[in-house]
Parts: sequence; structure tokens; C-alpha cells
Amino acid sequence: MRLFMFMSCMCVAAMACANAFGAPFVPTDDNQFLERLPRAAAPMGAELRDLRARSGDVAASIELAQKFVTLGSEDSDPRYFGYAAGVLAPLWKLAEPPAKALLLRAMIAQNRHDFDGALADVDAVIKSDPANLQAWLMRAAISKVLGHLDEARASCAPLAASSEPLLTVACVCDAASLMGGSREAADALEQTLEERPKATPERQRWALTILAEIVARRGEAQRAERAFKKAIEAAKPTAYLLAAYADFLLDEERFADAAALLAGEARIDAALLRLALAEQRLGAEGLAEHVSLIEERFAASRRRGEAFHLGDEARFTLYLLRDPARALRLAEQNWRVQRTPADARILYESAVASGDADAARKAQAFLTRAGMSEERLTRLSDQACRATTQQSGR
Repeated sequence: MRLFMFMSCMCVAAMACANAFGAPFVPTDDNQFLERLPRAAAPMGAELRDLRARSGDVAASIELAQKFVTLGSEDSDPRYFGYAAGVLAPLWKLAEPPAKALLLRAMIAQNRHDFDGALADVDAVIKSDPANLQAWLMRAAISKVLGHLDEARASCAPLAASSEPLLTVACVCDAASLMGGSREAADALEQTLEERPKATPERQRWALTILAEIVARRGEAQRAERAFKKAIEAAKPTAYLLAAYADFLLDEERFADAAALLAGEARIDAALLRLALAEQRLGAEGLAEHVSLIEERFAASRRRGEAFHLGDEARFTLYLLRDPARALRLAEQNWRVQRTPADARILYESAVASGDADAARKAQAFLTRAGMSEERLTRLSDQACRATTQQSGR
């Protein structure tokens, strides 16, 4: 009964982010290797060649684009989203593009932080098919990222029609955890995961990631560790999951474990940043090279007119460049667009380090409602103050 009453209050879902790569490079030798792509991409070349021979096959185009989007989401690699956009381009000439194509375009727009464009496509699908659960789930996810929690809750309500309770409960708990109900959300989600062991591996990974982040914010380290490990074991870890687990390890001052987790993942911007943060605390020899590489990637992103990663850039600027004032400007700019716990956290840390009490109070209020424990907030404040001290002592 408690679980039923709790679930009847709220609904929402969470998704992830994107990444950018370095400046263009022109090879001097036609035989020179530029990069080895993930093995998972290899079969796509054959499928794409086959698709070109069947250019009018709408179903085949959608299937291939879906695979590219999945790869892009798992590896946080924007190239795959670009490939998907190219595959789908001919479909926009149709009088009525299929709903699946519109949802894929919404995912591509969301990856590029074009939230208005993503919502426009999602709403078009909902208008023509009000029972499309994937569209409602996406709408809830985007609304949550924007900090529109009431809209997220309303968008998630139709998920009650789903035949998979874990989908509904995870959405409910994700929203509730940000609206003053983190303890109940964690308990309800953990209970449902135990009762639904046969959910698909991908769905279990998603729900376990939500659970891990909720209890990590609450300072329940052992519980978070169990959930993160189960999420990684459930299915191939996404770039988002790796970053979230790395953040937890960094918070627990398990710097060697964080570095080991991210070994071989430097192609992912979020992973490279967290690897550098671990290396900084370990005094690793490769730190300077990684800091330079991160700077190059952010610079390349700005040259392309992108501003997708302001939260991570603020974190990089605060802790690796030791520039609290600039970090706060980036964090505030990011907060105007995205309002997740991670965005509130870097705003809080940058504000504390810069001595901006008003900005710190605003971010702290969000984090407190999202279940951030007082002990953890104190640790974040102390860490930010140390960054300021080190900066002034240089």
C-alpha cells in the first residue's frame, strides 16, 4: 500500500549527455591510421552499404538509425548521432515522417542539447499517438533535465499503462528523489528491482543507475556501491553510467579505483575529465597530457559553436585549472539551461569557491531537496574551499 500511494504521486525519467572531440587533423599519408572505431561499429558499414542499395526502404533506414543512436548513447560519441541524422535525412521529405523517425530525431536533438527541437518532435508524436509510451518517457526525461519537474511528473503519468512495472517505478522514483522524497524513492525502486529480476538487462541497468545516484546523494555509500556494480554487471555500461560511478568513487576518495574504472575510456570526454581528476589526487605522470587534451576538446567544441558541456567545463576549470571565478560563470551559464543534481552541484562548488553566497544558497536548496546529505554538502564545500586556497597560493 505504501508503495502504491508513493507511486501515485510522481512520474519522470532520466537520460544522459553528449561529448565533443578535438580539432580537425589532416593526414599527410593516405595509409595513416586516424582512429580505431569501437568493434560494435564494424557491422554497421555493411548495413549502410546495403541500405544505400535500398534507399527507398523506410523501415531499413529507421532500423539502422536506431542502431547508430544506441551506439552513440552507449559510448557518448556524437559521430554516431551524426550518422543517424544522415540516414534519416531523406525521410524528412515525406509528407508525414513515421513516429519512430521523429523520436529518433528527437534523441539526436537532445544529444545536441537542442531541447526545444527535441520537444517539438516528441509533442508531434504524442499529438498523433497519445498512447506512445516512448514519447511520454522522452518528454519526461527532457523536462527533468530542464528542471521542469511538474511537467516531467505529468508527462510520466501515461507510463502507468506500461506492462513493465519497473519502467513506471523507476520514472516515479527518479522524479520523487528530486522533490523531497529521496528516501521513499530509493526504498520503492530497490524493492521493485528485487521483485522484477527478469526485466531486460538494459532496463535493469537504467533503473539501477537511478537507484545508485539517489542513494549516493544521500551518503549511503555501501548501498550505492552495490547498485553501481549491479548496473555494470546487468549490461554493457554506458558512458553515463561510467561517469556516474566514477563520480561516486571520486567522492569516496577511491582515486585508484576511479582511474582503473576509466582506463581505456579516454575517448569519452566525461570519462577523460574524471580520469584527470583521479590522476590529480594520485599525482599521476599523465595528468599534464590529459589536462592539455581536455583543453583542446573544449576549445574545439567552442570553435564549432557548441556549448554542450558547460557543467563539465566548469568542473575542469575549478579543480584542474584552479580558476573559481571563471568556473562560476560557466556553472551559472550551464544552470540556466540544465537543472539536474550534477548541474546544481558544480554551481554550488563554484559559488563556494568564489565566495558567492547567493549562488551557493540557491544551489544548496536544490541539492538539499534532491536528498544531498548535510555531511556530503559539507565535504563538497570543504573541497571547493581547498581549491580556492590552492588557487590563491599559486
